[in-house]
Amino acid sequence: MTRMVTDKAFALLSQSVADIVGNETKIATALMRAINSGSSVDLMMAQASFEDLDVATRRQIHGHAMRLADTVH
Repeated sequence: MTRMVTDKAFALLSQSVADIVGNETKIATALMRAINSGSSVDLMMAQASFEDLDVATRRQIHGHAMRLADTVH
């Protein structure tokens, strides 16, 4: 069950990142690498890339992910 929740969360985050900043950005690439590998190092790199985004962009991604989550349920 936990893995399925994690997969859904990553899918929402990945879609939100792509929708807000694009597929070809550093964060999108790092996130996809982390999702595909499951490596804790890749996850840390994706987190660092996310934290490198400005606050406004992180808020946009968060808001978009929350709206997407609302449509899933």
